[in-house]
Amino acid sequence: MIYCFNSNNFEESQVMRKLIILFCLIGSSLIILDSFNFAHSIMMFLLAGVIPGTNFALSPIDMMAASATAITLILLKIALGPNFPASVIKSMSAPTQKTKKLQKTT
Repeated sequence: MIYCFNSNNFEESQVMRKLIILFCLIGSSLIILDSFNFAHSIMMFLLAGVIPGTNFALSPIDMMAASATAITLILLKIALGPNFPASVIKSMSAPTQKTKKLQKTT
């Protein structure tokens, strides 16, 4: 049997190799995280405020503040779209007429 080299087959095999490597990397990452009880640690942190790897627990007020901040940032990201940080910084540092005059004189 004679194998005919076709550029489409070569490109498809490269894509398939990348997909296999990606799936193996994801699978091995999940196995490593499972060996560290990652899911249990995250749930204990979110529900009880226990910092993973220690016996220290955050107060309920601190956990409520952190959760409220995280939810606010997520909702802002959804509402403002992909340019969320840029639009917030832009609105905070918008120059006024007074600052424009000062910039011209210097």
